Formats: sequence, C-alpha cells, structure tokens
Amino acid sequence: MDKILLTKLANRIKELRKINKITQDELSYRAGIGRSTLGNIETAQNDITFTKINKIAKAFNLSLSEFLNF
Repeated sequence: MDKILLTKLANRIKELRKINKITQDELSYRAGIGRSTLGNIETAQNDITFTKINKIAKAFNLSLSEFLNF
C-alpha cells in the first residue's frame, strides 16, 4: 500500500479511537489483532491487509465505506 494512503488510514484509526475513547489495547482486543500490529498500523510502519482493515472497521461498528471515508 502506498505510504500516503497508509498514513491516512493510520490517522483515521487514531481519530476514531479518540472519538470512541478507547485505547490501542481495547481496539486490538475488539478487532482480534495483536497490540503491536495495531501500533505499527497506527504509525504507518506496516502495510495492512484487507482482512485487518475489515476487522478494525467491525471493531468500530462501521461499514467498510464508513470506515474508509477519509
């Protein structure tokens, strides 16, 4: 995935976490992904699979289109 897109996605996840007042630990638990993996996604250090994007969207109770609206 392109670095600009990864950064936008990382910022979207951070923004939603702050709006929903949840920690990275809580989000990683809800999404069923590792805490360190989520941290790397939020800092745009790791590429992300579509499966993980979907899991994170579901953890926020959002559709993919709502989640990716950035």
